[in-house]
Amino acid sequence: MTHWWQDLFDEKYLRMFAEARPPLRTDQEVEALLVLLEQHCGDAASVLDLACGYGRIALPLAQAGHRVTGSDLSVFLLDQAQTAAARAGLDVTWQEGDMRTLPADWSSKFDAVLNMFSAFGYFDEPDDNQQVLAEVARVLRPGGVFVIDLAQRDAVVHNYRPTDWFEVDDLLVCVSREFDAIGGTNTEFWLWSDDRGERQSLYFRVHLYTATELTAMLQAAGLEPIAYYGNLATPLDENPFEPFNSRLVIVAKKL
Repeated sequence: MTHWWQDLFDEKYLRMFAEARPPLRTDQEVEALLVLLEQHCGDAASVLDLACGYGRIALPLAQAGHRVTGSDLSVFLLDQAQTAAARAGLDVTWQEGDMRTLPADWSSKFDAVLNMFSAFGYFDEPDDNQQVLAEVARVLRPGGVFVIDLAQRDAVVHNYRPTDWFEVDDLLVCVSREFDAIGGTNTEFWLWSDDRGERQSLYFRVHLYTATELTAMLQAAGLEPIAYYGNLATPLDENPFEPFNSRLVIVAKKL
């Protein structure tokens, strides 16, 4: 059986989703992450960017002097990241793999683990999503920090739109959504016509979490939340977490 997360992260994903984090937004997020790393890990920290994609966060962190490893399941996106790193002369380690089973020799390897841009909640079985957090705890050194950034369920439900549309370049993308209030999953189907007039589509289903749910999951994995933010796009002290923030950012420390 092929799961959506095995097929989504290709050329179509890069075109559709890279637009959602333009350079200015990325710069703001990186600036906030650098502040967090300085506070909790110091200079030249060993950082794992889990589900790193095309290196949007990993590359500027490496440029700032941190020792960065990027891990992702998508060979296509990792190739994009590796090419960009080589072009910039950056030394980043790239690792293909499933976030539920990180390499055995990574135990207590990292000062910090990052999971950005809603790269969590991909798996149908709740135990699989919990296993991701268990792996994060395993690869963090004692006292290391985990930063997770994802869509917040309360806000998604509050602002829910079953149908929607937006533009990417000159493409009109139509979106159909279905939220399972019991299972806590949001399913989306995107449809557009490409430059040749041929229909293109993508589909994904992500488990959404409240701050309460994710706090309990982190604690069960041995990760104690120490700070909550609404997002990483503004200075952290100006952006406390509030009930209907569209994003949920948690900083947790390994016990």
